[in-house]
Amino acid sequence: MAKEVMVVTPEQIQANIRLSAAAADTLKWMIENAGVEMDEGAIADFVAARKLRDREIVDIWELKAWCEKTAACIKEVAKHTYNLGSEEDLPPNVKWAKQSFTYEFVDGAGIAIADALIKKHLVTKEQLFQQLTVSQVIKAAGLTVDKIVDMFPDTILAKAKERTLTIK
Repeated sequence: MAKEVMVVTPEQIQANIRLSAAAADTLKWMIENAGVEMDEGAIADFVAARKLRDREIVDIWELKAWCEKTAACIKEVAKHTYNLGSEEDLPPNVKWAKQSFTYEFVDGAGIAIADALIKKHLVTKEQLFQQLTVSQVIKAAGLTVDKIVDMFPDTILAKAKERTLTIK
């Protein structure tokens, strides 16, 4: 396989994709309450109701994690299955996207290429610097995020990423 995935058998899928009645009821409750605006009193009631369903929520989360691993397995084996043969051998509903590539410099070549582009007046240093990300500058300078923010507090913005929910 192209990458390491958990191998899942059809028998395991049939045995594991099941919810207890309580977990199914909890999932229904979660769906009904998703995105609902609540005042402080309703939030307190919601949290109290959620606490009564914690075990079922963990069961649902474990099913989600198992399904993600199962989906990864199915994706990898399907890719391998359709990677053999030619385009003409594929069923009408199966297509491979055009092969794409990522590009990177051979060690140290980035500086030489940048200098050559500047000398040919194809780009300026300022134009190159405008393409740098905060992460790239931090890495190049050997700084930490906290240090660079302390050095330039008015010029570096912190944008919140989506939070990750972990349930174990």
